[in-house]
Amino acid sequence: MPPFCLPPRPMCAHARPLPAAVTALLICTLIASTTAHAQDTSDVKPARISLLAGVTLGTVIPVHIYQQNAWWQGPRGPFRFENDWVYALNVDKLGHMYAGYVLSRTFCSMLRWSGFSEHASTFWGSALGLSYQMYVEVEDGFHRVYGFSPGDAFFNIIGATVPLAQWTFPVLRNFSLKYSYWPSTGYRNELRAGQAKAFLDDYQGTEVWLGMDPHFLMGDGLRRAVPSWLGVAFGVCARDLDESGGGRRVETLALDINLSRIETESEFLRAVFTLLDYIHFPMPGMRLDGKIVRFGVFYP
Repeated sequence: MPPFCLPPRPMCAHARPLPAAVTALLICTLIASTTAHAQDTSDVKPARISLLAGVTLGTVIPVHIYQQNAWWQGPRGPFRFENDWVYALNVDKLGHMYAGYVLSRTFCSMLRWSGFSEHASTFWGSALGLSYQMYVEVEDGFHRVYGFSPGDAFFNIIGATVPLAQWTFPVLRNFSLKYSYWPSTGYRNELRAGQAKAFLDDYQGTEVWLGMDPHFLMGDGLRRAVPSWLGVAFGVCARDLDESGGGRRVETLALDINLSRIETESEFLRAVFTLLDYIHFPMPGMRLDGKIVRFGVFYP
């Protein structure tokens, strides 16, 4: 959802095989997930479902109002597409993927709490997360500046279906998506000047991470020696973005903390650890910025 309209750009030639490959993987995931279990072991609790519906509506309506004021101001126009594949050096696309991932996992947890089976809650949680993301994209499609972004929609699908893929292929449960943010200088200057906008559009202050728990690759001895909560993560952010699609992409490889790997009998702590695992905390690592390699603690 860019804050300004970019001229249409052709998709990079090397990027074309990616959507086809990921789409094929998603189709395999859907087929495998729908045939893996013939029986549904759901034991739905009506009171909890009612509470879930109320919380969902009570959240979606205020968020819609916020988005209406932050992004969708002004007159609407005919539905149209806007190809912004290279906008913000794809960091915004990674943000869409992360948002879909968080939404789907949240719905999955809520449906499981409501009595749905693990399979049903994962399937419908992914569907609900994707539905909300696509609703936002359709609203963008009627905006005279934004337009419906096929690239945003594609990464929405990837992020929303990650929980389903992890349920179908257990090895993928060793990976997660994480996020870190610190307001960029440009964003702070805009706020001081009264040019308020959503911090989600501050892509120079955003870094999206792919976290990995490496213990599944270790032997028994090394697995016992390395703390269960210690992992690694690969992050991507952007710097020096301008309104012409320029800038540079920065990659970081760092240690990571997986709090949800800590064993506890407290349901409250498990819930807190799960929420905190959506965030990548400052940890030592190595950053590649162009041809310059830096070592330190980076955030974001």
